Amino acid sequence: MTAVVVAAVTGALLWLFLAWSGRPDAPVRIDAVKTAFGVGAGAGGVFALWLATRRQRTLELQLTETSRDLEERRVTELYTKAVEQLGSDKAPVRLGGLYALERLGQDNPKQRQTIVNVWCAYLRMPFKGPEEGLKGTVARDAEGQDDPELLVRLTAQELLKTHLSHDQPGYWPGMSVDLQRAVLVDFRLSGCTLEAADFSRAEFVGAVHIRGTNFGRRAGFYGTHFTALANFDRSVFAEGAFFSRAHFGGDAVFTRTRSGGRFEFSHANFEGAADFDGGRHEELVEAQVPQDGTR
Repeated sequence: MTAVVVAAVTGALLWLFLAWSGRPDAPVRIDAVKTAFGVGAGAGGVFALWLATRRQRTLELQLTETSRDLEERRVTELYTKAVEQLGSDKAPVRLGGLYALERLGQDNPKQRQTIVNVWCAYLRMPFKGPEEGLKGTVARDAEGQDDPELLVRLTAQELLKTHLSHDQPGYWPGMSVDLQRAVLVDFRLSGCTLEAADFSRAEFVGAVHIRGTNFGRRAGFYGTHFTALANFDRSVFAEGAFFSRAHFGGDAVFTRTRSGGRFEFSHANFEGAADFDGGRHEELVEAQVPQDGTR
């Protein structure tokens, strides 16, 4: 296009030179045309530079878009493969799927909540857990053999703990967990920070330690069953929490807890002692505690 403009300007100059060559004021007119041509040539150069820059920018955008598409396709393929591994009937393959998702989340922050959702969904799947906590022993089934499914689930729980711990290098901020109706064994979530959490109707087998944990939104423990110690010491519930109809099979420790909203224990049942010493709550709804329990 630039060549066409230059050719047109050159033709116009030649025509004017021939037309004015015999006139008395020809030199003046020709100088004016030369000046105009110089300006036009300069403008043509600027236009050519702008056009080249635009082409370069377009090419860069195309390359960026292509790279983004390739990266998204790669992430999708890795995610799909990892999720497929979780559906395997072999425990080592399922473990590989959990760790593959962890690596994917470490490298791709935008995928972290999706990965946490997958881990939680796995833990919500039907599972007949042990009758009591493991207390540090090896997970075994009813026949005394290693229970591979329980080992996989313990790994999923530990991965959640690792990436929700706000004082750890691998912390993933802003995560929410949905573990409604999940069976959780020797569950630990101490020193963690969550945006939101729902454990309604979950079953906690063995001791539960959720100490010094921060909940950004109202936490749900409606109808939750705790088979042993439930330790929530120093945890903070920014918008409160509801433990309505929860069952505490062992001692319940809510010492030094804080809540910025309704902290509700209506129709909750305590078989052991319930300790709320040192807590600060905007509104604490009465709980049913045993005669020897403390408030």
